[in-house]
Amino acid sequence: MTIDRSKRPPVSGFTHLHLDFPPQVTLSNGIKMWVIGDGDDDISRLSFFFDGGVLHEHKPMEAMLTAMTLTAGSSGRDAATIAEAFDYYGAWKQPGAYDAHTTLSITSLNDNLHGILPVLQECIEAPTFPEEEVEVLRAQLASNCDVAHQRVKYLALKEMKRLYYGDGHPLAMLATPQSIAGITTAHLVRFHREHFNPASCRLVLAGRVTDRELRIVDDVVGRWQPQGSPAPPVAWHINPSPLMHSIVHKPGGVQSAIVMTLPAIKRTHPHYLPLRLLVMALGGYFGSRLMTNIREQKGYTYGIAANLLGSAFDAYVGISTECATAHTWDVITEVKKELRRLREEPIGKEELNIVKQHILSSLAKQLDTPLSIGSYVATTILHGVYPEYYNRQVEAIMDATPAQLQDLACRYLNEDNLRTVIACDRTALPRPGLFD
Repeated sequence: MTIDRSKRPPVSGFTHLHLDFPPQVTLSNGIKMWVIGDGDDDISRLSFFFDGGVLHEHKPMEAMLTAMTLTAGSSGRDAATIAEAFDYYGAWKQPGAYDAHTTLSITSLNDNLHGILPVLQECIEAPTFPEEEVEVLRAQLASNCDVAHQRVKYLALKEMKRLYYGDGHPLAMLATPQSIAGITTAHLVRFHREHFNPASCRLVLAGRVTDRELRIVDDVVGRWQPQGSPAPPVAWHINPSPLMHSIVHKPGGVQSAIVMTLPAIKRTHPHYLPLRLLVMALGGYFGSRLMTNIREQKGYTYGIAANLLGSAFDAYVGISTECATAHTWDVITEVKKELRRLREEPIGKEELNIVKQHILSSLAKQLDTPLSIGSYVATTILHGVYPEYYNRQVEAIMDATPAQLQDLACRYLNEDNLRTVIACDRTALPRPGLFD
């Protein structure tokens, strides 16, 4: 058969996506574990999720440094022995810290899981936090933080968190090199004692999982017994600043970073899913309205993005970009123009179809492998998403209409509620400005 390459092949969109949420098993000690096990490759990723994250810190970066230093020494092994074990078994570990959780994941060949998992479990149960190893990782974090403080984008995000959450809120207290240097071994020991407990732990096991892998996990993690009681939950209170705009002065900055936020609704609200589609049309993909206007037509920036950012407690629309300082006010003006246009004019059917297919293609990628499905299950833990969220999202996208999205734009995309932060060399900003 000869293919006529002069003719465009037919293109068909996504018509149906469905996720059967993975089953849950209970280990011998009561820990809940979600299993996604129909992979083709003989590997597995086991992820630990502990209740306790940034909201529970006594010092910024305490949760992350605790997760990083777990494998720096344990009751039965020093750092070199632990590192050698990970190298020998070809395993890869990944620590993480989020608003309300601290995580640690390990990826391994199934044949090596029996050898490396006991090493990791001992690190989780009985870390020693040796001072010389902690100092190395603490210095690494402090150095990364120092580099970040030289970037206008980081400075703008830092100031926006202060305005959005309010002074003193844990999520607004971003780290400095000095604050990281002030994290002691005693802080790490306390954070570990309060939050690394089987009663506050959940697991996700993804890959090619058989009864053998399940037995290994239960034999190793399932024997872990609680010591003490988990820390009580932390109350969530936001006290936003009355300031709706702020400029962070970065002497010598060669460009501006612009960060904007709009208050939104929680993931459990019925408007959240169609609102996500609307924000995607605004700035969530390369052909979005903000990219088309501000990058392609005006040439003010290399890229600009808008996202609906939802946690277990809160959600907001975030818009961010970097541009030449001379175009700062122009960019902000064009963002406001696009917000107004979404309120005043319904999205055309062709544009809406493009956005729908783009977001559906992103959702389809989450069904590709057990590991990608495992990553989705992780979001349900980290962000308080209910199991049917995936399928409801598909339904909301397929059912969205121009009239519905215009109504949502009128409710949630009002520039009068837009909080804006600029980080730049203030002396280079054109005058007069929008904040004058």
